Amino acid sequence: MEIIIKTELIANLILILLFYMHMFQLSSYFIKKYAHWMKVNIKKILIKSIGILIPLIILLFNNNLANIISIIILAIFIFANLPKNKAKIPLKFTNRVIRMFITQAVIITIICIINNSYITLALLNILAFCMCIISNLINYPIEHLIKQYYINDAKKILKNMPNLTVIGVTGSYGKTSVKNFLVKVLSAKYEVLTTPKNYNTTMGVVKTIRTELKPIHQIFVCEMGATQVGEIKEICDIVKPKYGVITSIGPQHLESFKTIENIIKTKFELYDAVNQNGGITFLNCNNEYIAKQKKPNTITYGINDEKLDYSAFNLKSSSQGLSFFIKNIEFKTKLIGKHNIVNLTGAIAVANHLGIQLDRLVPRVREIKSVEHRLQLIPRENLNIIDDTYNSNPVSSKSAIDTLSEFEGIKIIVTPGLIELGDACEKFNFEFGEYMCKVCDYIFIVNSTVSKYILNGINSKKFNKDKTFMVDTPQEAVTQITNLGLNEKVTVLLENDLPDNYNL
Repeated sequence: MEIIIKTELIANLILILLFYMHMFQLSSYFIKKYAHWMKVNIKKILIKSIGILIPLIILLFNNNLANIISIIILAIFIFANLPKNKAKIPLKFTNRVIRMFITQAVIITIICIINNSYITLALLNILAFCMCIISNLINYPIEHLIKQYYINDAKKILKNMPNLTVIGVTGSYGKTSVKNFLVKVLSAKYEVLTTPKNYNTTMGVVKTIRTELKPIHQIFVCEMGATQVGEIKEICDIVKPKYGVITSIGPQHLESFKTIENIIKTKFELYDAVNQNGGITFLNCNNEYIAKQKKPNTITYGINDEKLDYSAFNLKSSSQGLSFFIKNIEFKTKLIGKHNIVNLTGAIAVANHLGIQLDRLVPRVREIKSVEHRLQLIPRENLNIIDDTYNSNPVSSKSAIDTLSEFEGIKIIVTPGLIELGDACEKFNFEFGEYMCKVCDYIFIVNSTVSKYILNGINSKKFNKDKTFMVDTPQEAVTQITNLGLNEKVTVLLENDLPDNYNL
């Protein structure tokens, strides 16, 4: 029985090491971010870890019955730690993760050679949450060398392409949409490469350069994301952008940035780099934080403002799409969401500045499709779904509700709320709850750490409690919506979807 019990303890250890590594990877391997995740989920982590002491205590009775009970309890723990749902972003077994697991295996093997007892194995289970931190610290020197090797290789590739034009795109929100719009409009004249999906970190950009950039490419559109001061500069030091687009600044990732001033400073690291390279930065001056930054060597864009270099006028927005005019040229698109006109105007401004006539861009804009999970309209027979689940913040969430208001019939929102807002989390979720009451006929709140703040905002507007529902998953909400038996046309806004490390 001793072998069975030890095997079970090892099996459980492997499962929870995989779990914590997944959370560490979702925290971008940042110890501070991982520590914050642990702080938020401390009660559940303690239950997961300390619960393993129960079978250990039972083993102290030292008889066959106690052993059998311990084996059964450990089997239950193993079953409980098996992944129950498919992760939105699964653990990627990158070379870095494999090296960390090897380091962990070496540490655990040495400990077990010294003392291979129940207590040792149980303690390893309890302390598994810190193993990824320890292995990351041990591996840091080699990881730093490997990272620098890849960065230098990417720099060498770029140096061998002196005629390549690099356009950096950053912002608190809208950067992925602008990036995709840019690729579409610039392709009218140029061979364009862009960073795929969410490859907007330093190493994501480096990987794109090393694996995707070819001599045929004339323009590289580089999305630049950041959660800390200095991260945009790090990317710029590699790619040396000639042009930049700052799409927006707002309260995003306040947990790590701490202040809006730090966000402004970080986003304008792109401007600093472009200016140093003798280039031009395109600024969305409908954004209050950007508009206040009076900078030389910039081109401004936005809507309904004659003072801007590129401004869209005569805006029309409906559930069927958007139309607007720039310099007396009419543009139409099937995209929904009035704020997308600002993003399109930015992309059009860049393309026009780079020598593509506005009238050549009209068909390109018409062909643009919505970015997946960003106000993506999924029409069905008597049900429209607006998929806006990729990410959300206080500004984009209100824009999404405004878009929902343009649809006929019954309007429903399904959301877990807004996260990563630091001390402002309660304020913004309260306001979010208030705002959805203006438009929505039914509200489904997906249970999360911020649910109570949203409910407080909803209740402050005396919204019908019979039309407010708490659910555990978005799928449960869709099932309940179907069971409501609504006869009118229904539009459901899926607003935000918590990452796996917020779904413990």
